[in-house]
Amino acid sequence: MQPTVPMTGFTRGFDMNLKPVPRLDSKEVSPESQGENDPGLRCFWYSPMMIVSDGKMKKNNDWGIHIESDCLSELSAFVAGQMEQDGVVNAEYLALDLCFLFGFDHEYFHHCTDSALTAHLQRIFEVEGKIPDASKMYRKEYSKLIDKEKKNWILVQETLANAHIVRDPTRLGGLREAFLRYGLLPQPDDWKRGPYALWDRAAFDSSVFTALSHFVWLQYLTGKVDPCDIWPKVEKICHEGGNDAGFDAIVNQIVDAVEPEDIDSEDSSYILNRDGVNVPISFGGFQQGLLRRLEVPLHVHGSQSAMILERYGIDNPEWPYGIIEGLYSHFRIVELSGESDDPFGDDDDFELTP
Repeated sequence: MQPTVPMTGFTRGFDMNLKPVPRLDSKEVSPESQGENDPGLRCFWYSPMMIVSDGKMKKNNDWGIHIESDCLSELSAFVAGQMEQDGVVNAEYLALDLCFLFGFDHEYFHHCTDSALTAHLQRIFEVEGKIPDASKMYRKEYSKLIDKEKKNWILVQETLANAHIVRDPTRLGGLREAFLRYGLLPQPDDWKRGPYALWDRAAFDSSVFTALSHFVWLQYLTGKVDPCDIWPKVEKICHEGGNDAGFDAIVNQIVDAVEPEDIDSEDSSYILNRDGVNVPISFGGFQQGLLRRLEVPLHVHGSQSAMILERYGIDNPEWPYGIIEGLYSHFRIVELSGESDDPFGDDDDFELTP
């Protein structure tokens, strides 16, 4: 059964007619280099650590999390207006912090996937002396589809990135209701916001998160956006029941493809756990990045760069702890359990540690 998402008030919608963020560096080889294709994330993108070319990898000097500061200022002003209608004090700074933190943590998940893929390709190169051509194809296919309404549903790495924020066991996850209320995190049934709105089941069901991770691995390894041939089934469901039904079926179709009911006992892609349940090996998943959050390079562009770097740079003693606590004290709806309520513990994989 799909978990429900507790709501507070209502979520005001964003204008889906996005103005493109100009390409900031024509030499940059990154599918996200014009900002992500979602209103809550359009000011952010992640550029990978390596560029694959001619069977080799070369370092990408522009790798890391990128932010277009003028776009972020505009987005946060819009959210601040919503907060002021709710009677929130200090809305200007709270809105900026909320927008920044949501985009920053979404892009950090892309670093997690990039870390896993890059490590895998480096191992292949050490053994084979070259990197398979298919390894660079998925980024190209992603670029072709990400701004295509409906067709982009299958790009579930974006689903995982939003689910990663929600399932975070620290105060970051505790801000879910604020992310939802102010439209940064899409409503789970909003098919027009594509894969970004499929986050709910992956956030609340670890087996679904694992299955989608397996699917993303297959996308990268095969160079195909639909390595399990699920799209014809989704199109049929859309034809018979409408886009809402098709959108609702995407995750189920992926889970069924990755974890079929009848699994060959000799299939080496699965192992049996103690209870006799088949568990996909899932190529290792995307559990953590090569670097922790505050170690990933942050590139800020635009006329508001100085302001962004001053607030979220290493010289501000309030970042990240004071800023996160400020947001949490304003927008916390439900207490997290005592065991998972400390975002600063030494054993916390999700900790924002400088």
